[in-house]
Amino acid sequence: MLPAAGGRPTIDGMDELVGHYTAGDEDIRLSLDRNLVEWVRTGELLERWLPAAPATVLDVGGGPGRQARHLLDRGYDVTLYDPVPKHVAQARERGVPAYAGDARRLPAGDATADAVLMLGPLYHLIEADDRARALAEASRVLRPGGVVVAAGLSRWGRILVRAAAEELGDPARHRHTMATLRHGHVEGGDSWDEVAYLHDPGELAAELTTARLHDVEVVGVEGPAGAWARRDPALNAHALELARAAETALAGASIHLLARGTKG
Repeated sequence: MLPAAGGRPTIDGMDELVGHYTAGDEDIRLSLDRNLVEWVRTGELLERWLPAAPATVLDVGGGPGRQARHLLDRGYDVTLYDPVPKHVAQARERGVPAYAGDARRLPAGDATADAVLMLGPLYHLIEADDRARALAEASRVLRPGGVVVAAGLSRWGRILVRAAAEELGDPARHRHTMATLRHGHVEGGDSWDEVAYLHDPGELAAELTTARLHDVEVVGVEGPAGAWARRDPALNAHALELARAAETALAGASIHLLARGTKG
């Protein structure tokens, strides 16, 4: 999103999300051992799906720039857009070209990128119309043959998160989980629930297909043991092995989903 008058970015409907990420520290979260499985698996899938360097990559909703920095170091031409000023500043400190931006209105020209990463926007855009706009924008800026790699949160992974936390017997948690399975977004849980939308794997695939992307594939990131590894990092190696084995057969049994689609 281009800066408004006075130089302040205009990011419509993002106040709650910006507040959530400003209060926390996504950079620290991504560096913790409890999130190692997510980081390693995401890296493996990007290596599999991205075109070879020095391809042009737009990292949309790229947060504090850890992934963008990694790709820059591998020879990619990366530009990051994020609606959170704190994230833009952190990314710039890493030497990442970073700008305030909204996935629904990218300040990039048509057919200017070889790949678009959306490792956060789709699970923070609660309304289906907004997710469709974001995917349409990703498709617009891609060159023919380019790829979109988009993350989602799995509705079914929420059950495993509750099980790992030994919360399945909590009546209030159970009611909220069941409502989330039906609707994808239900307020009244924790602060994360206020800013998150959870996908079914088939729903995520359909959203990419509706955006006229082809060869769509959806896989699980952390796998069926990922929720337990988050609570006990000693399980990371086992969780990684299971995640690789079950990435398609048990895609929904993961905290995160990762989808790939190609522009025809």
